[in-house]
Amino acid sequence: ISYSISTIFECMALKKGTYTYAILKLKCPKCHEGDLFKTNKLFVFRNILDMYDRCPSCNQDFIIEPGFYTAALWISYPFVLILIIPSIFLGIYAEGFFLYYIYPLIVVLLFVVQVPIMRIARAALLAVTVPYKKND
Repeated sequence: ISYSISTIFECMALKKGTYTYAILKLKCPKCHEGDLFKTNKLFVFRNILDMYDRCPSCNQDFIIEPGFYTAALWISYPFVLILIIPSIFLGIYAEGFFLYYIYPLIVVLLFVVQVPIMRIARAALLAVTVPYKKND
């Protein structure tokens, strides 16, 4: 079986009806139309986790139960570890220019990336909980 590069990129494209579409676009997992967050961007610095109570498009309830989104911590935790553990080792063995200039930039980058990770983790938790319905 041979695949062209365009076929591979078509498979990787975000298409409605897939988990990756709902998660990475931060859309309602049920209809893939309504936004999950009031500011629907990955990088935000105000109202980071400010979500709608219900989908503006299909009226799906986003508050499944009290404390539902605490489970998103378990989704984001491995991603944070993948980023932080190598950074710790880099900091231990760093010297000179790298230690004083590059390593602080890595630490700042880790803090900046934390916001999208938290938002994606919430979207992922909701996407695996609420099934997609094409015409609802």
